[in-house]
Amino acid sequence: MNLLHEMSVAYGYKLATELKAKAQEREQAEVEPEKSETAPQPVEKKSELEGTHKLSEEEKEKLSGREAKEKNEDKYGDLPAHIRRMLERLEEMKEELDVLRQEVAQLNAKIDHNNETEKALFDQKNQYFIQLQNQYFDMIKNVKEAMKEAGVTDMSVLLKAIA
Repeated sequence: MNLLHEMSVAYGYKLATELKAKAQEREQAEVEPEKSETAPQPVEKKSELEGTHKLSEEEKEKLSGREAKEKNEDKYGDLPAHIRRMLERLEEMKEELDVLRQEVAQLNAKIDHNNETEKALFDQKNQYFIQLQNQYFDMIKNVKEAMKEAGVTDMSVLLKAIA
């Protein structure tokens, strides 16, 4: 046992010294080109993760998510801000309900109804699901009332958020 410990310590020391040596070589390699240049020029250090591919402006826009935000804003473009927020929250609640519905179904499938802790966990998740579902339906009613108060007659936006 002692021998194995000593071997692992020695191997770890060997790896550490090799890493230090490589780091020193890299530092020296970076310093030497700077000394050899006559005119001081800014050195651009590249990350190891940085590749040679440059992104086009279109790709940068796509990755920034600006296009997705604009698309999301266009979905409720002519609606008042408070109704837009309500519809966005309605969509979030729907996604959360879908996830929770799957969790409850999986928990119900693998639960041992004789085990009190598993049954309590299932009951708790199920109660939360029911409460969230009630909030979802109340939110639908509130959005419909807010749309009527704002004079919005096109309820297809609400249907799109629900569907």
